[in-house]
Amino acid sequence: MRHKNPRYLAFVRSLPCAHCGNPETIAHHPIGLGMGAMGTKPDDISAVPMCPECHGKLHENAKSWALPQIRWILETQNKAQELGEL
Repeated sequence: MRHKNPRYLAFVRSLPCAHCGNPETIAHHPIGLGMGAMGTKPDDISAVPMCPECHGKLHENAKSWALPQIRWILETQNKAQELGEL
């Protein structure tokens, strides 16, 4: 069962894009990392902030974005810990 956390997703959306720094973001759930079951999203704790443009590029070629996604997950979670969101 997927763990959902609306409060954490709101925090993620408050951060700038993990790739380009654009302040207008969505909470992107990583793809291509084996974190979710087939056809399902990973847990919300793995979400990262992405602007619509970068998000679209990632979905066009997820394999080339695998390592950055892992780094962004850790950076986002570290920021959440620093700010008391985790």
